[in-house]
Amino acid sequence: MKAPTFDELVLLPEPLALHRHFDSRNYRTFRWLLVVVALCAVAGFAGFAQAHQGWAVAAFLFDLFFCAALFVLRGREFFARNFRQVLLGFLAVEIVMLKISTVNLQGEDEIAPFIIVAFLLVFFRLRGVEHLLLYGYYWAAAVFPFSWVGLRPAGVPTPGGETIAISVVCIVCLGIAFLVTQVERRRFLAVWRHEYASHRERLRMKEEIEYARKIQLSMLPQGPPEILWLDLAAVSLPATEVGGDYYDYFRLSPTKLALVIGDVSGHGLASGLLLSGVRSSLYLLEPSLGAPIPVFEKLNHMVRRTTDRRTYMTLLCAVLDRKEGTLAVTNAGHLPVLRYDSKGCRFDEIGQGAPPLGTFLQARYTEDRQPVETGDLLIFYTDGLVEARNSLGDEYGETRLRRAVARASDSRTARQVRDDVLSDLANFKGDQEQTDDITLVVVRLRWPAGNAMEPR
Repeated sequence: MKAPTFDELVLLPEPLALHRHFDSRNYRTFRWLLVVVALCAVAGFAGFAQAHQGWAVAAFLFDLFFCAALFVLRGREFFARNFRQVLLGFLAVEIVMLKISTVNLQGEDEIAPFIIVAFLLVFFRLRGVEHLLLYGYYWAAAVFPFSWVGLRPAGVPTPGGETIAISVVCIVCLGIAFLVTQVERRRFLAVWRHEYASHRERLRMKEEIEYARKIQLSMLPQGPPEILWLDLAAVSLPATEVGGDYYDYFRLSPTKLALVIGDVSGHGLASGLLLSGVRSSLYLLEPSLGAPIPVFEKLNHMVRRTTDRRTYMTLLCAVLDRKEGTLAVTNAGHLPVLRYDSKGCRFDEIGQGAPPLGTFLQARYTEDRQPVETGDLLIFYTDGLVEARNSLGDEYGETRLRRAVARASDSRTARQVRDDVLSDLANFKGDQEQTDDITLVVVRLRWPAGNAMEPR
């Protein structure tokens, strides 16, 4: 029977938790007592066999098989579920066997084993009624005269002094058992109630964190916008319940799209709160994202005033202009956009940035504008992707990312490129736990950049 942990006990109602706790404690005592009783049964069997008392030999043989059966059944579910009843039945049988073992004793020698064992019963933690019944049964067995069943001559009286002695011992032991059980009961319930309150608080916090996670995930795009001249695919994998990565799309005009990606330092609730504030600000300032430098200056000021010096956020805003055929990137400490030229089969980095938002460093934001062409792949990602490690401690790295993108560049859709990169990352990382949020956005240009009209 496995002892329950406190984490398991706090999931149970208070009476049942107390019951399981005492059963576990009683089982440890019962386990050792079972071994002692089995050895005594062997000794009793041998002793009464030499005395040629067949009925006693049969009784001790039964007791030996009884102990063996309990030993075999101790791991069964039925045993654990009904252990209290099994224990009381076991003690009742052994009290009878104790009485049988004294059949050849008289006077003080007959009552002495009962006085010793009475104190051993104090180690069991039972309900008050169970203690009363056990000691009542124990007293009755101790004073029961063998002459009533013909095992001793009828003329031999039961000594009155021994009866008084065992009565006093049973009363004292019953009082001690009841008192100690109540003390341990109060002590256990005090700890259990404290742990139960902590457990309820952890559940409440878990529910709130899960709710915060749902809110944060709802802040991310549920799908890419339907733009015929772009093929978009993205994924964000938080390392904890509430991540610190963020990306979003802002459709500024039929021929212009702003793609924003960011990463709050750390992850968890604090990161999620800062991320929520930045996202709200971006939506308020959405009309200005076509020229995002003033937007970054305002966001930098906001983050400085709402966080301490240890919390900051990287942010990148990339404006794709189909009419002009350009990509304009404004970067605050984020990883630059990785562009794969499908015709030249080469990589470029667009948007080397200023310090992150909220660092209290002197920040001068600039715009890096580069031409792009049909078929180009644009890779936006957070550092959790390239800093992912395998079991050997090696980083995934930008070199491996570039190889994965180059291998997948012939894929027809951005989604296939995204999935190929994630598959390559998973093969590299193996079973190693994710330690940082991972966000990946893949953009493939599908229409000639010089055509200003949205096709229908």
